[in-house]
Amino acid sequence: MKKECIFVDAFTDTPYAGNQLAVFPDGSGLTTGQMQRLAQEINYSETTFVFETDKSEADFKIRIFTPGQELPFAGHPTLGTAYSIMERFDIWVEKKDILKLETKVGVIPLEKKKGVIWMTQNEPVFFGEHSDKKQIADLFGLLPDDIADDMPVEEVSTGNRMLIVPIKTLRAVQCAQCNVSNMKEFFGSRIVGPYIFSLETTNPDTEVHARFFAPHLGILEDPATGSAAGPLTGYLLKHRVFGDEFEIANEQGVEMGRPSKILMRGTVKDDKYHIQIGGNCAYVGKAEFEI
Repeated sequence: MKKECIFVDAFTDTPYAGNQLAVFPDGSGLTTGQMQRLAQEINYSETTFVFETDKSEADFKIRIFTPGQELPFAGHPTLGTAYSIMERFDIWVEKKDILKLETKVGVIPLEKKKGVIWMTQNEPVFFGEHSDKKQIADLFGLLPDDIADDMPVEEVSTGNRMLIVPIKTLRAVQCAQCNVSNMKEFFGSRIVGPYIFSLETTNPDTEVHARFFAPHLGILEDPATGSAAGPLTGYLLKHRVFGDEFEIANEQGVEMGRPSKILMRGTVKDDKYHIQIGGNCAYVGKAEFEI
């Protein structure tokens, strides 16, 4: 059995920047083990497989794999898969303004506007704060004083449970290093990973500078993490960092030499949150695998 896939870079309009993704347009006939082995062989942070769906409210079903495990949801794979279906594959017969993808956390709507694909994520769930700054700082080889004083370290999910960590300075974010043993012990299977951020940026056109580490998932560092940008958007809304309505740009992947631009749009009113994450994608190439 042969299966084709394409390679795209998400959250960038430039090939060989942003976050790499492999997308298989036809996952039919593949077992979970075969999909996991393909993801391991390609060794990108995520690989996706597209299927027909039996849900009337969705256009397709997708499954998302890291080299080590399947994920219920992830941002750049959802965005990159939507781009592939909208722009590269000839599998969407009845093309509409909004593409709805079934994931294991529900149906995610995606809409293309002026070249940008926007995904609407689930409302945020806030799981609690962490007050031990030394324990948090030790995850990244930082000092407790590097953790911000005016914002909490908090667990938030819009599909995947993330640890949002505010850092005082851009310099500290840039100096952060992944302490593999500490992270594996701290995160386990309860939280996907930490999203550290600073309100100081390298680009004057962005408002947030972020990094994501997940060695326990086989990802030392991720150049663009849409499923963490969603929780960060909810966090920023909850704490009114940019008010109760904003659209900002988040730079990630700079330290890896794969700069990404994640657009973050959010509103909150009467404790109801609306969160959208947007970005561009770039086509890189294609391949065929013998299964």
